[in-house]
Amino acid sequence: MRAFRTVGGIVAGYVMFGSASMLLVSVVMLQAGPWVVPLGLAALAVIGALAGWVATTVAGTRPRLIGHILAGLVGAATLANLLLRLGAEPGWYKVGTLFLTVPLILLVSRARDRPADAGTGP
Repeated sequence: MRAFRTVGGIVAGYVMFGSASMLLVSVVMLQAGPWVVPLGLAALAVIGALAGWVATTVAGTRPRLIGHILAGLVGAATLANLLLRLGAEPGWYKVGTLFLTVPLILLVSRARDRPADAGTGP
């Protein structure tokens, strides 16, 4: 049962990231203006944090491992997309995913790995 939750957490996080990212790409591609890049990067940050949170919550155990696997999948897919020029999204969006979303997934999973009473003194 634990393995199903682990795989389910990774799949849920990746599907959530992929679908939210695709929706964001469609908005980014339709809009123009100087505010698109900062708002797009901010949205990527939120997507990364939420994907990491969903994956570690569904998995229930070993959040750091789950975060590393999810970040690796997102990073590998984005890098392949960037190098092979598979998607229609702009380059800054792909680079933003690599350097913003992937680290945030790791950061959230690391934060979720800490015990609830960490930092409380005697």
